[in-house]
Amino acid sequence: MRRDAFHLAGSNDMDLLKTAITDFLDEQKVSYRVRYHSKPVFTSEEAARQRGVRLSQVVKTMLLADRDDVLVAVIPSHRRLDVKKLKKISGRKNLQFMDKGVIELKTGLTVGAVAPIGPILGGIPIFVDPSVFEEEWLDISSGDPNAGLELQRDDLRKLLKEATFVDIVKTQG
Repeated sequence: MRRDAFHLAGSNDMDLLKTAITDFLDEQKVSYRVRYHSKPVFTSEEAARQRGVRLSQVVKTMLLADRDDVLVAVIPSHRRLDVKKLKKISGRKNLQFMDKGVIELKTGLTVGAVAPIGPILGGIPIFVDPSVFEEEWLDISSGDPNAGLELQRDDLRKLLKEATFVDIVKTQG
């Protein structure tokens, strides 16, 4: 297993994982840590275990659609998306989770390795629950199921500046 590697903004480390997401972070001059997995992972729970972080640090990115109208929901992995809230906020009455095959066919993204940032999401409305930022260090998908990326919450918040920040998680209780 490869060890974790910290990538400083602006550095050129050729040994690091290269994906559209790492390229995007490099272009934005955002520092991040690559957290390699011992095997490919496709769930938030597996990602937290493999990376040795709390589930609350793992950011879950979900794609939903109302016919051809796609949107992205971003929540902390220890919480559950409230689809009713998202329907009301987004004004999309028939909103449903996108099928795995449709996501992979239409976007080229790997389900379970979708990041909340990057050029592939350009133009798609993104709704982010503010509770994502309760942790100082956050882990997002790298676009590759063999590794995740850890970055500082303020950096992720800046990268998501065009998103709508709104309560979209189910009330705990």
